[in-house]
Amino acid sequence: METPPTLMLGPIGWLRRNLFSTWGNSLLTVVCLAAIAAVGRVTLTWVFKEANWQVVTRNLRVLTWGRYPASEVWRLGLVLAMIVALGVLSWIAWGRPPSRWRRWALTAWIASPFLIVLVLYGLVLPTPATIANNLGYYIYRPDVLVSLGQTWRGPMALATVALLAGFAWGLAVRRVWRFLSLVPLVVVGGLNIAQGITLKLGIAGVGIPSLGVVALVGAILWALGRAAGRRNRNLAGLRAALMAAWVLIVPGALVLLTSFEVGVERLAPAEILPLVDLNLWSGVLLTLVLAVVSIVASFPIGVLLALGRRSSLPVVRGFSILAIEVVRGVPLIAILFMAQSMLPLFLPLQWDFDRVLRAMAGMVLFTAAYLAEVVRGGLQAVRHEQEEAARALGLSELLVTGLVVLPQALRAVIPAIMGQFVSIFKDTSLVSIVGLLDLLAICQSITKQREFLGTVREVYLFAAVFYFIVSFSMSDASRRLERRLGVGLA
Repeated sequence: METPPTLMLGPIGWLRRNLFSTWGNSLLTVVCLAAIAAVGRVTLTWVFKEANWQVVTRNLRVLTWGRYPASEVWRLGLVLAMIVALGVLSWIAWGRPPSRWRRWALTAWIASPFLIVLVLYGLVLPTPATIANNLGYYIYRPDVLVSLGQTWRGPMALATVALLAGFAWGLAVRRVWRFLSLVPLVVVGGLNIAQGITLKLGIAGVGIPSLGVVALVGAILWALGRAAGRRNRNLAGLRAALMAAWVLIVPGALVLLTSFEVGVERLAPAEILPLVDLNLWSGVLLTLVLAVVSIVASFPIGVLLALGRRSSLPVVRGFSILAIEVVRGVPLIAILFMAQSMLPLFLPLQWDFDRVLRAMAGMVLFTAAYLAEVVRGGLQAVRHEQEEAARALGLSELLVTGLVVLPQALRAVIPAIMGQFVSIFKDTSLVSIVGLLDLLAICQSITKQREFLGTVREVYLFAAVFYFIVSFSMSDASRRLERRLGVGLA
């Protein structure tokens, strides 16, 4: 069978076909070109001859990182180097056939937001003296933990270890590995005994030792982890990931249990990187951090809400519908105000989140609700026959959803997902209303300088170009992904 001939058009042929095909199209083309030339001439004259760009060049540092300490600006260079390295790694990985390079690149991108925030915010780790001293409080002086407001650390560590221990129990085949998985759980549980007996929880007017509640929650999490491990026992590579999780959970639990100050300088945790208050983050730095955190954190939450809305369990489905509809029925600015004023009311008194974290929480919740509806539309586009075929092959519901349904659903709604990401990036400008110094807030403060009065157009044009470049880059990446996956005509 012969292929149809390829139509080759030169520049003149393309112009004649697309812009001058008829008299009407030719007239419309001439009018549009004249309008563009007139507007462009005025704009370029103002940009290159009349505009005072010193307002941008002399305040470039303020626009970029704002009040971030000048002595710690090297961290911004380190973060930029990390992003460039990730870009190079991705370019190398995607230029080759599917291999470990792609898995390493994907893992690095998933971990990058946490590393970036860690570098920008700072790192404090307990010393051996801190660990030895603070672990003693759990056994001998649990009342000190109450006075320091650190009673949450023990139960949090126990819940984390219980979930991982249950998963290891369900995944293990040999009995010896099952019992070895309980050793960390017994150790962390023993640290909670003295505090759990001492601390009373008021439930229905009756004081109940917190140990019972903590033990019940730990048992529930262990059972959930065991069920998940049994369902995915045949999944390749999961045991290696479990070993890596155990390697990370040991230092993680130690940091969680002991990284707090007791008022003695020699027992204080050591600052590996000096802490930088989040309220000092401003300018382009704050805008990008808010956008990245909102995108990375809201995506899995949105997927879970979409799956929950389709669940057959009435409680899960009802909670998902309520969360989605309530958040989508309120504008983002109202969510931001509520996060600033009402979020602390739902948290313990010792959890004093600053304004930046509250804004992040509000934006993540808002974006997740909209992403849930986008993903639900993709889930509805997947044919039921494919789900039934996957179940007929013996796959569990988790594998059916993760390997068959979700990949097709997300592939079908790539443009809508990227549109929501671009929208939340631009909506970061609303945080200036709740007192945060993002890029637009810095622009407003710069225009009030005495020597730069009347330079509003220059500053806001700079901000507009920045938003356009980032938004266009995100849209272009989405189109490239669509072409690679064969979605649409773009």
